[in-house]
Parts: sequence; C-alpha cells; structure tokens
Amino acid sequence: MSSFDTIAAIATPEGRGGVGIIRLSGPKSSAILDAFIPQSEGFSFSSHTLKLKKLYDAKGDFLDEALVVLMKGPNSYTGEDVVEFQCHGGTLVLRAVLDACLSHGARTANPGEFTQRAFMNGKLDLTQAEAISDLINASSKRAYQMALSHLDGALGKTILHCREKIAEAMMLVEAAIDFSHEEHVYQIERDEVAKRIHAVLEILIPLRDGFDHGRRRREGISVAILGPPNAGKSTLFNALLEEERAIVTEIAGTTRDYLRESLLIDGVLINIIDTAGLRETEDRVEAIGVKRSVEISTSADVILWLVDASNPTFSSVGMQMQSLLKNVASAAIIVNKIDLAPDFSMQSSFEILKTNLLTQSGLEEVKALLKKFSTELTEGEGLLISRTRHLEAVIASIQSCEMAKTSVEQKEDNEIVALDLREALDALGKIVGHVSADDILNRIFSDFCVGK
Repeated sequence: MSSFDTIAAIATPEGRGGVGIIRLSGPKSSAILDAFIPQSEGFSFSSHTLKLKKLYDAKGDFLDEALVVLMKGPNSYTGEDVVEFQCHGGTLVLRAVLDACLSHGARTANPGEFTQRAFMNGKLDLTQAEAISDLINASSKRAYQMALSHLDGALGKTILHCREKIAEAMMLVEAAIDFSHEEHVYQIERDEVAKRIHAVLEILIPLRDGFDHGRRRREGISVAILGPPNAGKSTLFNALLEEERAIVTEIAGTTRDYLRESLLIDGVLINIIDTAGLRETEDRVEAIGVKRSVEISTSADVILWLVDASNPTFSSVGMQMQSLLKNVASAAIIVNKIDLAPDFSMQSSFEILKTNLLTQSGLEEVKALLKKFSTELTEGEGLLISRTRHLEAVIASIQSCEMAKTSVEQKEDNEIVALDLREALDALGKIVGHVSADDILNRIFSDFCVGK
C-alpha cells in the first residue's frame, strides 16, 4: 500500500439505487477524471464544483451521465486530490465506471484506505477515524450520539490534553535532573510534577471506570433469558420481538440452541438471547445447548430468569439461579403462568415480576424493566470510551502515572519518574495515533467498508 498510488472504489452499498458513487484519491485522480471527458470539449474542472458530464471509456464508448466533482488536496477528505462520480445506481453502471478508473491507472482501494489516508495526512486523529466507522455502523441513537462526539474530537482533545500535562511533568523532571543540586528548585518541581500527574489521573480514571457504559452504548446491551425448560423463555422472546421467531411447544427442551435478535428500547440496542432450558439431561444435543446457555450467562449484561409458577419444583433450580446471577450487571426474576398459581410467592434480592406470557399480561412491565436497565447500564457522566483498544491504553497510562506519582512522593530518583512518565505518554499516544505500529493501523482500518 502506497500513498503514491491512486485508489478507487465504489463508495455506496451493493445493490441498485437512485445514485451510486465511485471515489478516487491520489495523484492521478485529476488525470483520470479528464480521461473520461472527450478532449473535444476542451473542459477544465475547477475544485469543489459539481458538473453534469457524460462519461466515456478509453474506447470512446458511452458509460453514463453523472455528476462529477474534483476536490483538490489538501482540501479534501483524504488530504489528496479526490474525485467522485455520482452515477446512476445500477450495479453494471458502477462496475463499468470503476473498471474504466482502473484501466486509467488507479488500483482497487483496500477496506478503510480512504480514511487511513485521511489519518496519515493529518486530516483527523485515530479516534476520529474510528468514530467514522462507529457512525456508519451505529444501530441505536445513543451509539450514534457517542460516535458524533468522538468524530467532533471530544475524545482526541481530551487525550491530547492529558498528554500535554504529562509532557509538562516530564520537562520538570528533566529540569530537576539537570538542577538537582539546587535544593529549593528540586522540591518545588516535585510538587509541580505530582500536581500534573494528579490532574491527568482525575481524567483517565473516570474514562476507565465508564468503559462498560460506553461499550454497551456502542455494541448494545445483551439480555439473556434463562431458566428451566417450559418456563416460558421462548414465549417471552417472541413477545418482546413481536414475532414468532422461536418455536414454542409444550414439550420440555424444545429450544436446543440459543437464538439472538435485536430491538431498540428508548434509543438503546437490546440484544436478546433465548437459551436452552437449564436442567440435567442425557440428550447429547440438549446438553450442548445447556452448556452454551451457561456460557452465555457469564457474558450477558442482563439476565431475565424465568420461573414457572405452576411447577412446584422450581425451587430446585434456586441455587443454580443464584450462582448465575451473582456476577451479572443487572437481573430480574420473571414469574410466568401466574394465573395457574395466583397465591405464588418467593423471596429474592432481585426484582420479581409476575406475568402470564400466554396472554401477554405483565409484558409491558417487563419492557419497562428493560428500559430501566438500559438507562442504568448506558448512562455515564462526561466522556465515554467504548473500544477495548482505548481501555487498554488508558489502563496502561493510569498504571504508569500512579507509579510515577508514588516515586515522586517517595523521593525516588528522577530518572525512574521520567521513565514512568514516558510510558504513560506513549500509552496515550496509541489512542490518537501519535505512537502506532503498522499492525495496529491495519487492524483498525480492516474493519471499515471498502470505499471509506
């Protein structure tokens, strides 16, 4: 991959539509654009001006009539010369125009290569580049709002502010090394170093602690429906989705594997998982389903435990329920078939809702509970991070800052303090892209769609 190449790609989704866009970026973009227009027209393109033009291939065959724009670098998305052809959105039309671009010297762009060039050319930092991907893939209002905040530079500016404070502290430490023989300067500088480290920690620790809230905003909340066979798990699953997605019968163990579907509740993506009934079984297939159900429970954000009020043996799964629920972020017990046991009662530290899912009695209360959980699990004050890469870097920086602060307070050698501060600075640099290995960049941009 070279910035000297001119890259081309279809930038709109596959399929037919009213408009389809082919995008070019690189030093040959302007020349390739000219090659589409007959020389007899004697036309010269000015930057950032849309023109309606007929496009012809190298043989002179008519391809399409399109709106065309040339955006001269550095005033473009990538910082290079960029051309966009806004063609009719047919598959064959777009393929023909793209093939003509390739025949004129462009090559097919890799996933995310346009945005990677924008990053490499200083048009945006790495957090903004990732935010573009998050914005495209946002499936809920809150994910969209968080992506917009990061794209606007909120995260990048915060990280850069922390890096500036750490850099200031490093300069003071280095000055203390040079002038350590002057006792009064040495002491004042240690206090100033500690103050700056403390200011950074006051920003980074809330970022670390709010990660799960940010992650759930971006990925959605996982809600696992668990419980013994025939408690009504699949019935609840279908009722929440408002469609017959799962098979429901009176036969215990109908669900052998988990099903996963999504819906939006109050602007938050909810990923609902219907699981196999938890019980001891000799059926090999069902046993695999039960094992998967237990595994799902360990990663779920919310567990809804279904209880059959009419089944007197429900208490036999009580210990298993307590074991599975103890480490989950939020949980509730849904008592189903309450019409068959109106005097049903049980004690639990978890919220209990009584329902008759066959008639959908109590269903609105379940939805209200999910709405409450979604609010609790995604609301966070201030800026949030949502990517594991960011979390790992923030944690590494916090650890290095805390070690530096301890060394300052215990009057350790300033060389040790300087080393810890350098590690803290480098860790934050990985977030915004100031210190990034090629494998990190490749992993980030490979998740993008081609044409972005």
